[in-house]
Amino acid sequence: MEGPIIDGSKLPAAMEIIEKAAALMEERDCDNDNEAIQELVGLQQSLRELTGNKDIQIEDFRRYWGYTDLETMARKALLPPPVKSDVTDGQIKEIVLSILGLGEAEMDWWLQYLALNTGLENLTDYIFYPDLAGLSPQATLEEIAEKIIADRK
Repeated sequence: MEGPIIDGSKLPAAMEIIEKAAALMEERDCDNDNEAIQELVGLQQSLRELTGNKDIQIEDFRRYWGYTDLETMARKALLPPPVKSDVTDGQIKEIVLSILGLGEAEMDWWLQYLALNTGLENLTDYIFYPDLAGLSPQATLEEIAEKIIADRK
């Protein structure tokens, strides 16, 4: 199943905006300093225009370095939000079988897509902690896919 495409030409600009915003939120009081607040609003608007995602929140990039790197954050920002669709059992299986071979941004996108389209709020447990989803801790991706298909709402 083909996923969303990241426009690599926008990656440097997204990285620059995110880095500026993260530094601003780290160095200044973005709750009370009006100048900092306005600068942050401008960076958020720039990121929304660049990504085409009017709902993206610049605050989501605060202290990103605590859990990932700048390029991954920019890649995540450039991905469109997943949408609800009529995903088939075969498509679910295809996604699950290929998900661990993806980069972090793309993997996160597909996990969100599967959660949205299966109704399983704990979908990541199936992939990373199969025993929490009622499977063996050593469950294969094939078994995980079958369990997701069986449990989807």
